[in-house]
Amino acid sequence: MLTCIRNMRPVVTICLFIVLVSNAVAQIPRTTEGQFQYYGEILAENTNHTIERAKSFFNQPFLVHWDTVASIERPPNILMTGKGYISVKAKLHDIGAPSFVPISLHMSIEIVNGRYRYTINHFEVIDKERNSQYRLEDKPESVKPLVYDQLLQNTHKRVSFMIGWLKRYMKGEE
Repeated sequence: MLTCIRNMRPVVTICLFIVLVSNAVAQIPRTTEGQFQYYGEILAENTNHTIERAKSFFNQPFLVHWDTVASIERPPNILMTGKGYISVKAKLHDIGAPSFVPISLHMSIEIVNGRYRYTINHFEVIDKERNSQYRLEDKPESVKPLVYDQLLQNTHKRVSFMIGWLKRYMKGEE
């Protein structure tokens, strides 16, 4: 057994090296229409606690810079929505350091029948004045492939972190 593991070491090292140096594209999930969207449905242990946590989730300024937040309450259900942006690091030019690119998004948390559903979609690259430049799904010809791949990868990492935080926050584990 030990000899088998020793013999596999070069293969594992080569595979790890390939994964680390390859420029893999982030796997942002898409809807059937091709729109980037994250979605999940989770059982809520305590509906009232979950409603309060959903309301206060949009007060987490370090996750997303929220521009607007709204809620629709029809007890025992609630729908919280927000529009905002995240800052994603990407190298915009061949020479120079990476800079932060704002990516706008829409998020909703809906509490229905003892469950909460989150949806994050409508990703757009915006400029400093918050004007839309292009939808993240629609790479313009003027954007270099390296920049676009970095935007996708870093958006995926940031949103995945945000979803992980949401799940812990809704349980009260943050």
